[in-house]
Amino acid sequence: MHFNNLNWYEIIELSYLEDLKTLFEETQRTWKSNLDEIGEEIDRLDEEDKDEYVDYHYDIIIQMRETLPRITNNSILINIYSFFEVQMIDFYNDVKSKLSSDVNARHLTDKLNYLNESFGSEVVTKDEIAQLDFVRELRNRIMHSNGVIEKKDFTELVNKIEECSHIKLSDRKEIILDNDFIIKLFEIVEDVLRNLNRCVKSL
Repeated sequence: MHFNNLNWYEIIELSYLEDLKTLFEETQRTWKSNLDEIGEEIDRLDEEDKDEYVDYHYDIIIQMRETLPRITNNSILINIYSFFEVQMIDFYNDVKSKLSSDVNARHLTDKLNYLNESFGSEVVTKDEIAQLDFVRELRNRIMHSNGVIEKKDFTELVNKIEECSHIKLSDRKEIILDNDFIIKLFEIVEDVLRNLNRCVKSL
């Protein structure tokens, strides 16, 4: 393959997402493997010893089953979104420069809508924009309140969470992202950035 035909954006930039995806998969696999080992130990015990074992290891079990996966997924979401935001702003500034535009879009949605208008087509769909904006809101709550959300303060966001089958709030009002949500986020961000890169290069 000639060097000119290589997709340098995917090789250099999107490789970060691949590395992050590997980290996500390996980490979640570790928590599950550790839980499976504990389950196997419990299965080998007599019935009368199982409760005592679970009581003794309760904190570790909760960490492996709930706390560590939650922290991992929250961290991965922050990393994915931060990477997306930096890339998207670079595309936005590049397009403004190429078109000698004085537009000053401040919000994520406004920037993506500006890019669509500049390309003359819906490169980023309305559904993708809505999902990315939802992720932005989740990122903000994770960063600014450790993922704790009170409905009285964030009614609209809590309503969105309740409508999403891959997110829930714990009894302590903590955001719980399941693995499918993170996997889908990887897919959306990769697709959007690939499409934006292709369109910016064609201007």
